[in-house]
Amino acid sequence: MPISTAIEEHRKQTKDLARSLKPTEVYEWLLLHGYFPESYVLPPCFKVVGIPKKGKSYFKVGGTRKRTTFAPTRTECVKVHFPKSEFTDRTFGIIHPHIHNDIAFHISRNWKKIVEALIPRDSMVTAYSFPIPVTKKAPCRVGSLRSGRMIYEFIDMTDDDLVSVAYRYTHLVKADIKNFYPSIYTHSLAWALHGKKSVRRQNNIHNFTLVGNRLDKLFQNANDGCTNGLPIGPVVSDIAAEIIAASVDRELTRHLKGLGIDCAAVRFKDDYRILVKSEHEARSVIKALQASLREFNLELSDEKTKISPLPSGLFREWVSRYHAIHPQKRPTYSWKQFRELYLGVVDIDRACPGTGVIDRFLADIVSKDGHLKLHLEERNLERAVSMLLMLGSLRIKAFPKIMAILESIIRSPFGSSHEAAILAYLEEFLRRISTEEERNKYLISWLLYFLVSNGFYQRLASKPSLKDPVTRSIASNRPIVFSKVADFKLFQGCKAAGRDVTMLQHLDIFNPPEAG
Repeated sequence: MPISTAIEEHRKQTKDLARSLKPTEVYEWLLLHGYFPESYVLPPCFKVVGIPKKGKSYFKVGGTRKRTTFAPTRTECVKVHFPKSEFTDRTFGIIHPHIHNDIAFHISRNWKKIVEALIPRDSMVTAYSFPIPVTKKAPCRVGSLRSGRMIYEFIDMTDDDLVSVAYRYTHLVKADIKNFYPSIYTHSLAWALHGKKSVRRQNNIHNFTLVGNRLDKLFQNANDGCTNGLPIGPVVSDIAAEIIAASVDRELTRHLKGLGIDCAAVRFKDDYRILVKSEHEARSVIKALQASLREFNLELSDEKTKISPLPSGLFREWVSRYHAIHPQKRPTYSWKQFRELYLGVVDIDRACPGTGVIDRFLADIVSKDGHLKLHLEERNLERAVSMLLMLGSLRIKAFPKIMAILESIIRSPFGSSHEAAILAYLEEFLRRISTEEERNKYLISWLLYFLVSNGFYQRLASKPSLKDPVTRSIASNRPIVFSKVADFKLFQGCKAAGRDVTMLQHLDIFNPPEAG
């Protein structure tokens, strides 16, 4: 295959693999593996372990041929707040199981149409964010990875395929859709699937034989009837968002062809990278993208849109910086080597905030069999625990992986002999963060899971008083979130989850995200 076709080949291969999937397998995978947000959001006790034996829809289309009706129950998402920074959160949503089931049901029943919408023929933009894992190693089957596949897709897009054709161009446009999921207008899902003009005809506005209108209504009633915003986390939301983004891509293609611009355009979720042949063309591309987004009530993020002369912008700065201080993995680290690498990582994180350098560091200090490569001794144990926890304040998303490393330590011969000291440190940390539960729910949930799954929680001298349903579920080791919904079992139990999978395995710490 010539290098110049790498992007096109990715697009063709993904579409072929997606079309080969059986609708029943897509439906079951969405229910079992696509319900909860990605692994770093919630501990492994939040797991779908029971679904209906046969595929079914809970809400039927009724009415007459001239006017159909569709009345799914109005529900509210359970909100899970993930701190993005000191002052802002990213809010994930857990959809009511019956609504989620029906969204998955209608997506899978219309799978061929959905694939065509996700990967349209008349688009020059190649997306690297297909929501369901597919792999050429297992055609006709859903792959085993979820977030992991997305990580590899992003790296393939930036480090391989885009770079391979960059010599033909002079400038790179980076652009990002502003506040994408919360800004999505649910009606635009029907526009994307059936065409805006068609859906807006009087006889189609309430025509629920159209799958787009059914999905529109279900997403509304998953979110208390709101027509703005999709819940972040469920894969069904990723599919809906990708359908809309693919329609933006089609509109952008129409604009660019009209302008006669020859470019190479790729997208990862809401993140565009477009190679062009002049700065003037770059500015025209941005204007065309703005116009295309407006068709779907979306807009560009000003602060994340930029033009760079090549090769600037192609490569991730933090990767080069990290390689300079850590050119190759070590089998073990002395205390001095660990400390110096740690300080170097902190410096890189400050220079390149929000990137994956801390995740990369955490992966490199743990062996494939789950052991910390640092030789711990009594004199450096407290310092090591303190330093790891401080990394969690720099990158909140890394906190679960830090707890996973502490789990591997406490399960080691050295850790078990110093169990009391480690638990005393963590009990003090839990007491401190629990005084502000609303602000620290994310940290509390992962620390609680560590304590409950490993049988330490009952040994605490005092236990926090909790209000949030997620933290209360973990502390009580019983489901509180959607616990009374028939046909679905959505909570495994902390100790059972801990026996099934270590925290390191659940978080796939050996394959950290390298985006950014």
